Amino acid sequence: LQIMEDHRLCLVCSTPLTSTHLGMDICRACSSFFKRAKITGVEYPCRQGTRQCWVSKESKFMCRRCRYDKCLSVGVIYNGPMRLRANPVVPLLEKIETEFKSLIERRRAKELEFLRSCPNSGSIPHPREKIYFVSGNSSIEIYTIALEESWIFFENTFPSLKQLPEQERASIFKEYVTKLCLIVSYYLTQKLWGDARKKLMCSVTTCFDTEVPFDFYYPKDKGNKELFQSSIESYSDDHSTIFTPLFNRAQITEKEFHALAALVLTEHDVEISEEGQQIIDNIRHEILENLQSYYQNEMGITNFSTRLGNLMSLNHIIQECISLHKVTYSFYSTFFDMYMSEKMMRMMK
Repeated sequence: LQIMEDHRLCLVCSTPLTSTHLGMDICRACSSFFKRAKITGVEYPCRQGTRQCWVSKESKFMCRRCRYDKCLSVGVIYNGPMRLRANPVVPLLEKIETEFKSLIERRRAKELEFLRSCPNSGSIPHPREKIYFVSGNSSIEIYTIALEESWIFFENTFPSLKQLPEQERASIFKEYVTKLCLIVSYYLTQKLWGDARKKLMCSVTTCFDTEVPFDFYYPKDKGNKELFQSSIESYSDDHSTIFTPLFNRAQITEKEFHALAALVLTEHDVEISEEGQQIIDNIRHEILENLQSYYQNEMGITNFSTRLGNLMSLNHIIQECISLHKVTYSFYSTFFDMYMSEKMMRMMK
């Protein structure tokens, strides 16, 4: 790395330079991109198929094939260590499966420990698991457990994101964690109850049961009870209308749930760097490749367009559900328990 006194432009993407990389007038992002491409040996397809795409920092989605070709044409060379792997690479879908199960078990252990001393709870009969319903205030404490354990899942499952600055990684996580919790909720609902018509898992051990009297969930010392109940019922109805029909119809498998836990990361509504977007694009590409292998080799199907289409539709619908979720809690903070709602909003932002 050499610090430059004058300001020049990157030979590849025309970004203003303050230093050189790999011994040439190229920016850090392009040098990192070229180095990563050489180490991994990946061969990128051209977006337009012509290999004549415009390569510029102004391009929102820069063609990686043409960017790589541009690096070669201006003479970029990487002679560093290739870091060849001695051990076989674990597919991302398998890594998610391992970490997802660990996430569930860690949350279960911590939630059960909390519930032992929780006065505002009751048990829901289930043939295999200990399931409870809790008041609103207690559910916030349980969500705190979910946040802590989801961060561990995030760090272990997507280690490539550790290349990004801590603040950027935290922004990606905050946008991702609510979607992950929603997937865990529906994964456990399907596994324990079959569908989400009368019972919906709120966490690993707690459940919202429509047969439990509404008074239990409502804080006794608060006003606006009718408004509170109608808002919760409206949110529940809207959520069910958006998500439940496709969810029940698709009947996705456990591995598809694991894939969905990665796909929701790749459809985000947060500003990130070009390097961050490239890492996320790579995650998306790998998970789709793993899914194709799963469909063909484990499920024995060659035409998997319907299954993949359902999964991508669920991914999109989850984004809508999260928007609805944020609006609901903003409304709740206006009329009801300020402390509880503000705490939730801080965790969501």
